[in-house]
Amino acid sequence: MPTIQGDFKPTNSLFKNTHLSTIYASLLRYLPKVKFERERINTPDKDFLDLDWKRARNDKLILILSGLEGKSNSLYSRAAIKYFFKNSWDCVCLNYRGCSGEPNKQLNGYHMGASDDVKTSVDHIVNKYNYKDIVILGYSLGGNLALKYLGEQAQNLPKQIKASISFSVPMVIKKSNERLNKWYNWHYLKWFMIPLNFKANRKKRQYPNQLKNYKGFFMSGNFVNFDTYFTAPANGFKSVEEYWKKASSKPFLNRINIPSLVINALNDTFISKQCFPYDEADNNPKLFLEINNFGGHCGFIRGFFEKDWWMEERALAFIEEHV
Repeated sequence: MPTIQGDFKPTNSLFKNTHLSTIYASLLRYLPKVKFERERINTPDKDFLDLDWKRARNDKLILILSGLEGKSNSLYSRAAIKYFFKNSWDCVCLNYRGCSGEPNKQLNGYHMGASDDVKTSVDHIVNKYNYKDIVILGYSLGGNLALKYLGEQAQNLPKQIKASISFSVPMVIKKSNERLNKWYNWHYLKWFMIPLNFKANRKKRQYPNQLKNYKGFFMSGNFVNFDTYFTAPANGFKSVEEYWKKASSKPFLNRINIPSLVINALNDTFISKQCFPYDEADNNPKLFLEINNFGGHCGFIRGFFEKDWWMEERALAFIEEHV
C-alpha cells in the first residue's frame, strides 16, 4: 500500500523532543500493575516460555510482543493491556526466554530473530483456545519478531491471525546497531547493555566451553560487539553477519499476506533509514507503512497526563478498519 502520512502530534510541545518522548514512554509513565494468570509452555528444544494472560473470555485476543528484555510487566505491555482489555479484547504477553523472572534452560535465549518462539506460542494458543480473531502487537524488537514470523509463516499462518501492528521496528539490524552507536544514543546503549551482559555472564558460567570469546561487559559495551561475541555464537549462527542477515525482518515483508501496519517516527534515533520500507509497502497491498514526524522510539506521547496512549488508540483503529 502507499505510504501513509501519520497524524500523530504532541499536544505538549515538549514531547516533540525525541529523547523525552522515548524515555517518558518506557520509564516514567504511571500505569498500575496488572494481575496476570501465568501459563508455562514447553518449547521443541526442551526449554520453556511463560505466557501472562489478562482475560475475560472474549473471542478476540491481542498477543503482545514487547521490546528488548520484553516481559509482561513492561510499560508498553501494561498500556496495551489497559486499553485493549477495556475494549473487550483478551490479552496475552509473551515473556521472552529469560525475561519472566527465571533463567531459561538452554544456552540460546531470545534475540532479534527468535520468531520460532512466537510460532510456538501462537500454535499453542490456537490449538488450546477458541479465539476467533488474534492480532499481534509488536514494539521495537517485538515488531521485528512479529513481521519476521508473519513472513516466514505466510503460507501456513493460522486463520485466526487477522492482522498485526508494529511500532518503531529495527528491521535492518546491522544498520540499526550502527545507529545506536552514535554519540546521541550513548545513554540508551549503556542502559541496554547492563541487563544483557548480566544474562550473558550467567550463560557463560553455565556453558563455559561454548562462549570462550565472550569476555564480559567491557568487551561488549555495544550491540556490535555483544552480537559478535555473545548473541551469534550463543544462538548457533556462524558469524555476526549471518545473525544480522537472518534475524532482520525486512526481507520477509514481501511475503506478508494479512493486513500489517508498521508505524515509525522520523525523529526516532534508534532505527536507520533502511528501516523505512517504502518500496516493500508500495509493492505489497497488505503492508501499510505510516510515517510520523514525531514520536521518538516507541514513544508517541501527546502529554504528561494522558488517560490513554496514542499507540494503542492507533492500533485499535487499524484493527477496526481491517479485521
